[in-house]
Amino acid sequence: MKVLVCNAGSSTLKLSLFEAEEERLLADGLIDWTAKPARLGLRRPGQAELRAELTVGQHADAISRILDELQTIAPIHAVGHRVVHGGDRYSAAARITPEVKRAIDELAELAPLHNPPSLGCITAFENALPGVPQVAAFDTAFHATLSAAARTYPVPRSWTRDLGIRRYGFHGLSHSYCAGRAAAMIGRTNVRLIIAHLGNGASVSAVREGVCVDTSMGFTPLEGLMMGTRSGSVDPGVLIYMLREKGLDGDRLDRALNHESGLLGVSGVSSDMRQVLAAAPDNPDARLAVDIYVHRIRQTIGAMAATLGGVDGLVFTAGVGENSAEIRERVCANLDFLGLALDRSANRERRPDADIAAPASKARILVIATREDLTIVRETRKLIGL
Repeated sequence: MKVLVCNAGSSTLKLSLFEAEEERLLADGLIDWTAKPARLGLRRPGQAELRAELTVGQHADAISRILDELQTIAPIHAVGHRVVHGGDRYSAAARITPEVKRAIDELAELAPLHNPPSLGCITAFENALPGVPQVAAFDTAFHATLSAAARTYPVPRSWTRDLGIRRYGFHGLSHSYCAGRAAAMIGRTNVRLIIAHLGNGASVSAVREGVCVDTSMGFTPLEGLMMGTRSGSVDPGVLIYMLREKGLDGDRLDRALNHESGLLGVSGVSSDMRQVLAAAPDNPDARLAVDIYVHRIRQTIGAMAATLGGVDGLVFTAGVGENSAEIRERVCANLDFLGLALDRSANRERRPDADIAAPASKARILVIATREDLTIVRETRKLIGL
């Protein structure tokens, strides 16, 4: 069974073609609409990358072009899509029907940069591959197991009851994959895991025996940790002050919190942790940005450990989590009280997937290369039944 995985963003479309039974990558591609003209890249393992310029910018035309190339490699039996927001309607992946498409469209107001491109791609693939089944794998679904206490904000009941204001959580496909991979690495399923997905967006989840019981992101991906350009959690009173006393409107506040804050906003250097770390020795603002970043992660790990009643494994994943030994070392400093002791040599030398805890550590510290694409392949295969 050949499954095509689609990850549609606001400016790119990532595609991966898999032999599903073997979970073997046959080819991957990228359409980048930020380039002028748009660019298409397609790569098969062990072969040179095919690149082309596109004179069109629409999803349907670009998808038709890349499908022509992909179908010379293998016939496509099913398509799995990453969809960021499934609201409270979907606690698992769903086979795409007109009803599911309507729901994705209605939830676009909660994920305006992500749900509309996903819906556009779904429609384009329906037209390009008529009769080929499609599946929506929701980033929010893994967090649907949160208890009422964990998901409910202490706001007026009408907000939660009538407007759907609640904690949804995100990065669920990554957290789900890492939970399964960590349990396999530790060698048992009855484990308490804290998973730190640290990329340009960042979130932490608490997982008990494969089930998510808490997560740092909330109604939107803005809550929680400090991120590349996002502020993470701030006092709501600050926002009221900026709106009422300083004349900011909703759009300007949105831009400031989502695009001008985080590592970029504090350091004034970059949203890229590598550049901020490189600048830190000579730049006090860059040093402060790293200090805040680490402080927020450690603070959240402590909260998640309290929720779990202890921890058997701490997982680092995504761009920063997988690649920055310095951030991992700083986050793990003084976590001995949780039974987490880092092997500094292993931390510097090993690549994912690896256990970087000291031999005497009571709990394991793991670095895992996240595979959202494999989560989508597995969900698609399970639903289609091929």
